[in-house]
Amino acid sequence: MIWVHWLLSIVGGLGVFLFGMRTLSDAIRRVSATSFREFLSSITQSTWVGTVTGLFVTSLIQSSSAVTVTLVSLVNAGLLTIRESVGVLLGANIGTTITTWLIVLSLGGFSLSDMALPIAGLALPLMLMERRVPRQVANMMIGFALLFIGLNLLKGQMEVVGAQDLFTAIFPEGTGIGSNLLFMVIGATLTALIQSSSAATALTLAAMVSGVMGLESALAMVLGENIGTTLTANLAAVVGNRASKRVARIHFLINMLGSCWMVWLIPFMASVLSSTFAAMGTPDVVNGYALAMFHTLFNVFNALIMGLFMETLVRWSKRLVWVEDADSELPFSTVSIPGRIVDARLNLDEIQSDLRRSGGVLRRMILALEELLGIMEPEDRADVLAQLSKWEEKTDRIEQAIGAKISAVAQMELSPELSARVSSLSAINPDLERVGDMLLNMAWQLDAKEREGVYFLPKQRGSVLLMIGLVREALQVMDVQLKASLVDLDAVAEVEGKINALRDKLRERHLKDVDRGKYPASSGVLYNELITALEECGDRIAHVSASLAEGQQS
Repeated sequence: MIWVHWLLSIVGGLGVFLFGMRTLSDAIRRVSATSFREFLSSITQSTWVGTVTGLFVTSLIQSSSAVTVTLVSLVNAGLLTIRESVGVLLGANIGTTITTWLIVLSLGGFSLSDMALPIAGLALPLMLMERRVPRQVANMMIGFALLFIGLNLLKGQMEVVGAQDLFTAIFPEGTGIGSNLLFMVIGATLTALIQSSSAATALTLAAMVSGVMGLESALAMVLGENIGTTLTANLAAVVGNRASKRVARIHFLINMLGSCWMVWLIPFMASVLSSTFAAMGTPDVVNGYALAMFHTLFNVFNALIMGLFMETLVRWSKRLVWVEDADSELPFSTVSIPGRIVDARLNLDEIQSDLRRSGGVLRRMILALEELLGIMEPEDRADVLAQLSKWEEKTDRIEQAIGAKISAVAQMELSPELSARVSSLSAINPDLERVGDMLLNMAWQLDAKEREGVYFLPKQRGSVLLMIGLVREALQVMDVQLKASLVDLDAVAEVEGKINALRDKLRERHLKDVDRGKYPASSGVLYNELITALEECGDRIAHVSASLAEGQQS
């Protein structure tokens, strides 16, 4: 029973540490004026610029998992390429070592752990303020305090009489490559289970400074924790496209290969770093600084080495992602990344990116419809209709996926600005799916026309082509608005005005031609239905931009 109490106390201390880390990370992201997602998506194609970006962002928000999962999400949405993401992954590995240094500062004569409760006390007045920024600063301070309170609890439990005997019985202390490989596996497993390399490192540090494990074993566990933390990004990529899976695999390769070459140098590094920090004080302080420096040096040197082999990593990632056929690689993100890691703004940006992809499918459909007007051979028409049906099914899948994402985001805690965006995107989603349905229906009508011997006069065919051209222009304008930070309603109104004016002109001419008997009634009915349907497509496309503008103005 005593050991059960001890084990639960360890888990409790770990829980306090994790809660503090999450509170600190969330508060930092919310207080930032610019979303860290926007910062990540603006990086250049240089690997080393990306490395600095990843280092800076991870150091700021204190969560490498948040950065790597966001990276997977951005690649999945088509906002970053695989090569652009490699540098950020390298930088995120370096940035996460800042957490280890913060933990080490809780050791020695001046301990940040002793300041935890006073820091929480200073946060109380800020929590009572009505403004958002002071409250988020208070959350940062409380998260910081909880982080060190949790670490103190872990250290206290590791120092319980008998803890070292129990640990030694389960994991015999030793030296050499065999023992180091064992502890590397333990570190990877621990991190994979608790989904936080920072918490796993804190637990490792607490065990080491309490004498439960030696320095070499702790260094090996840190290497394993670097491997285990890659599971988070790989889980996020499970529901993504092939590119996002490849980024997650590259993250695994970077940390796995790096750990494999460094594990052989652990005895040498332990000896050198212990000597370097020998003057820092007691053995627990010396070992703490040695572990933090090892963590930093490993990730810096690994980034330098892996950065030189970026193209090789990109090639290898292809072999680690199995795709059965071309259709299995979805061109859009199918579900929302969990809100625990990525903020609602990122999810909404992904939704908007998916809407653009749906618009891209519609542009291909309108071109196929235009092509169908000039095809006479039944076999050729059948091929075009089959392709149009596939594209229409794709718009249906995108619409369903977006609907699921919007429902998930709507359950999050949203600001008024984000709530307005959710409403506008909800209004847009069915419009694009309906346009896809209408384009396919028009294609079937044109096919039936040919099979039944109904023909268009050159003037009728030319008029339909004019209307199709304007709808295609409307789709291009819509794509620009979905990319822009501010909707240009004048451009939208201009193309919609052209469509309405052409509809009125063609309808008036059509009525006159019918009265004069210039073409059969069957041909006239189909012609009028096509013009009306194309004009409705234009209205729905214009509604997309209008809804976007409403979301931006709220």
